[in-house]
Amino acid sequence: MLILQLVIYGYSLLALLFLLLDSKTNRELYSKTAYWFRIIIFVTMLVLVLEAITFAVDQKAGVAMYWAGYLSNSLLFMLNLAPLSLWLVYLDECILTSDSEKKKKRTIYIAFNLAVVLIVIVNFFSGILFTISSDNRYERGEAVVWIMSLNMVLFFGYLLTLLKYRKFISGRIYELILTLGILPILGATIQILFYGTPLVWPMMALVALAAHILVEKEEIRRDCLTGLLSRTQLEARVRYIMDHHQPFSFIMLDIDRFKNINDTYGHNEGDQALCVIANQLAKSIKQVDSAYRYAGDEFILIIESEDPDAARKVIKRLETNLQKYNKSKQKPYSLSFSAGTAYYDGKLDAGIVDLFTKADERMYQNKKIRYGQESEKAD
Repeated sequence: MLILQLVIYGYSLLALLFLLLDSKTNRELYSKTAYWFRIIIFVTMLVLVLEAITFAVDQKAGVAMYWAGYLSNSLLFMLNLAPLSLWLVYLDECILTSDSEKKKKRTIYIAFNLAVVLIVIVNFFSGILFTISSDNRYERGEAVVWIMSLNMVLFFGYLLTLLKYRKFISGRIYELILTLGILPILGATIQILFYGTPLVWPMMALVALAAHILVEKEEIRRDCLTGLLSRTQLEARVRYIMDHHQPFSFIMLDIDRFKNINDTYGHNEGDQALCVIANQLAKSIKQVDSAYRYAGDEFILIIESEDPDAARKVIKRLETNLQKYNKSKQKPYSLSFSAGTAYYDGKLDAGIVDLFTKADERMYQNKKIRYGQESEKAD
């Protein structure tokens, strides 16, 4: 049985190592999900190693084996809620746009994990979680069910908080949530009923594989500098929406005085400015919408809404977010943009080129108006 357990852990660790190596090392510059994905992999690998140790030393004679079992089990329980909590943080990055709401949720996750740590500390004095007998035999306590219940409450409570965002969650994220709900719970149930069957954390490794396929692999389709979707993906998405006669707004924008930033501060700083704008774009749209780097300092947003005024609201939100960034004085210059919009109602016989041309013309009209006003003020 021990050999089978170690083989399962070995394959799980190899799968996670592959995912880790396949993850681009520079994604954290623009992708918070990629950053959290790697942390999840590290923590899951640690948990797998700890559980493998608990099985390997169980019922082995000697003081060293006793303490190896006691400490590895204690650490394993302390980290029991950590992978799920990190997955919820990951999902928050995929779904939520409000940083304050993300922080509130993380406070709750931390509270749940501290509750588990407290149970482990109490176990040192009471044995309510587990005991290890004089012959080094592990036995579960009643508090194991408490920790399982905390996992269930945390996960299903999280699902309730997503109800108001259900219209903005993409199909891939739904599939990941379903995977996160089914696989570990199935593994935990089997492991509780048949102690010694190592399924909970290998199932978490499968969740990581699912996330890699459903979400992280999408990075291949993105612009290598900003992390936004590419021009090719823009054309494919617009064509799909128009073929299905779905209303949407088309926003085209570019950075004001971008050439001055390059000339004054260098092209590396210009690249940083592009990344800042890209991050603000991603932060200002809903999950159902999409942002693209079109060319140079030009960006395009696809706002999938029937509301003709949706584009104006997004532009206003982006302006507000950019103003907050400028006030933080993180750069020696201020960033602004000019934008033009076009709306497709799902009925008109229009093409991609028509929408692009209309939005492009309006963007440059707005730029001329703004620059003209600034010149008058200067005079």
